[in-house]
Amino acid sequence: MEITLSQEQRTSLGDDIYKLVINSIDKARKDASIDSKDFFRKKEACKYLNVSNNTFDHFIESGLPYHVVRGITIYSKKELSQFVLEH
Repeated sequence: MEITLSQEQRTSLGDDIYKLVINSIDKARKDASIDSKDFFRKKEACKYLNVSNNTFDHFIESGLPYHVVRGITIYSKKELSQFVLEH
């Protein structure tokens, strides 16, 4: 079976597919809730780096920077990326 579309229909279909993909990407970013954050708690940092808790503990032992604010340990997204690139 072959479907023939006019140029207008192809353009419209392409636009619809593009919007669907963009919306799906935006939803995935919101669901992961890591794209817009500059600082993470430990569990989020593990998810961001896609590593286990044990691996993350090894990173900390190897000098991964962290910050304690009012008793809460947080990790900078920028510092996490930099650490991974340097090690």
